[in-house]
Amino acid sequence: MFENGICSWRKSGGRNLSVAIAGDVCPGDHAADAILNGESGNILREIQPALDRADLRLVQWETVISEHRKPITKSGPNLLVPPGCEAFITAGRFDVALLANNHIGDHSPSGVLDTIRYIRNAGARTVGAGCDSADAAKPLRLEKKGLRISILNFCETEFGTAGEDVPGSNAMDEMGALLQIRAERGENDVVLVVVHGGNEYNPIPSPRMRKLYSAFARAGASAVVNIHTHCPQGIELVENVPIVYCPGNFFFPSVSGAPFDPHQFWWSGYLPRISFDERGAYEIEITPCCFSPDPWKIEPLRGKQRQWFLEYVDRISRMALSEGEHWFDVWCAFRCEAMLSWVKNSPAAALLENLSDPEALRKLPVIRHMFTCQAHCEVTRRMFLLIEQGKIQRLREELPRLAELQRAGFADL
Repeated sequence: MFENGICSWRKSGGRNLSVAIAGDVCPGDHAADAILNGESGNILREIQPALDRADLRLVQWETVISEHRKPITKSGPNLLVPPGCEAFITAGRFDVALLANNHIGDHSPSGVLDTIRYIRNAGARTVGAGCDSADAAKPLRLEKKGLRISILNFCETEFGTAGEDVPGSNAMDEMGALLQIRAERGENDVVLVVVHGGNEYNPIPSPRMRKLYSAFARAGASAVVNIHTHCPQGIELVENVPIVYCPGNFFFPSVSGAPFDPHQFWWSGYLPRISFDERGAYEIEITPCCFSPDPWKIEPLRGKQRQWFLEYVDRISRMALSEGEHWFDVWCAFRCEAMLSWVKNSPAAALLENLSDPEALRKLPVIRHMFTCQAHCEVTRRMFLLIEQGKIQRLREELPRLAELQRAGFADL
């Protein structure tokens, strides 16, 4: 698909606009100290030329910015960085922070409002979170280089989502999203849809994701970009609409203190730059990159490492098209043991006795994922069918192939 990192499917028209979309950013660990010490420019120096080639720069900001630690009850870590870390957004000359994700509400609704305020005061716009569900769902409409662009930002239904009078992220309602895309297409030249969802660490997008994002493309999206999986996924063209299933992390120093390991895709990804004209998208360029500590920096891959990464994106893109259903079954077999343990530890019995039982409520978020988060729900449904059909053990024989796909082999070059 990519010739020197570029895929073009038609010639551009008159007016054109390019948009770069950086993947997940959470400057945790000691990276926050570096940013507060004025090192953002140094962190971004090597990757900045790739960002600057775009007319509009977006970043997925996946953490709360606040002085106040008010962790909500949820599954997974509660992410927080101190005020001043928004300097990373300024240094990267990012125009827009994408806030629809599963961490923006980690420290209560007030943390959502703090984050929006700090980012906007730093000079960037925000989309995908707001003071209530209506505000969070508002598209961000801009005009750049003579083109009208609308940015829609959704997340799957995890934690910290907005309510009727509660600040939070923009939880995705699939049918509502299709209608909103169609409405925005009628009034804008470019409709860019960015979703935060999918199965973490799975290199192949699920069947539901492919069907849904293809529907978004046919409803009028000019491009669809998904972010969340913390590993790169492939790219597909649907009726000349590019779908980026995930570019991977952009800058997400480990929140668990895990050591730097370039063989883990957590530490690498790619920066997509999509070019549009009045007719929609006509080209996508990807810049493979990685980030590392001592000192913290993000830099593009070069030489054999870059070529390995481009070939890898081609490979997983083809696999999603030809073997997507099968690989999702393998993924469900991989996740089976963990998800059945959620069922085993379910607080349902205790809640039947007392809906306010504090210990049961503490355990509830883990199993709640299985029913309310679109990605986890899809795995749950398929997993139980595979158990019923007696296929799990056979599928688990392919887990070594999955492990190979999850290994960032460029680190050996």
